[in-house]
Amino acid sequence: MIGKISGVIDYVSDDHILIDVGGVGYVIYVTGSTLKQLPKANQKISLFTELVVREDLLQLIGFVTPIEREWYKLLTSVQGVGSKAALALLGQLPLRTISRAILLEDSDTIKAAQGIGPKIAQRLVLELKGKVPSMLAFTGKTKQSQFEQTDKDLKNNRFSVNDGDQFNDLDLDNVSEIELDAISGLVNLGYSQIDSSKVVAEILNQTSNVSNVEELIRSALKMLAKKG
Repeated sequence: MIGKISGVIDYVSDDHILIDVGGVGYVIYVTGSTLKQLPKANQKISLFTELVVREDLLQLIGFVTPIEREWYKLLTSVQGVGSKAALALLGQLPLRTISRAILLEDSDTIKAAQGIGPKIAQRLVLELKGKVPSMLAFTGKTKQSQFEQTDKDLKNNRFSVNDGDQFNDLDLDNVSEIELDAISGLVNLGYSQIDSSKVVAEILNQTSNVSNVEELIRSALKMLAKKG
């Protein structure tokens, strides 16, 4: 398995590049958005890669970050979504947009990407809505180190939760892992840490029946949408 390639860009094409690694050239297919982030030819580069293996094809797909690679693997795990469709989706829609659309079961946003039909869009939403929260929390670190870092980041700030006419300090020492994961997911979706913390705390104050991160993030997104 080839997970990462580092070398010098030999040339850049419309949908792929060639990287020279010690005299061996690797053709790596990338999205349009990735192409825009790449340096010019003859400069050094490192890409995380996924090897696509078929009877008649061996193809390397390249990504700037491991998170993009994990999303590619997740998208292609859905029946009917091949490498071309996954790259088209990742190239046309930001990961935050894809995440929000799946969590809110908004297949219209997914099918807006060229090459993604309504049936595939609906299938992506149905099959992946339960897997997106763990993707949002993915940082490339172990679960424990990620939890510790999120906890540290939160404790460097003081957050308040609106409780009627008064504001009570959020007791970060008693924040559960499910709450931290939800806050981390919302921050990855583009919301500020303080807004994410407030809305998650509000939901948990209102109900004790939230059993998983997926449900908590979806409820938080709906509440944030209402608040504008």
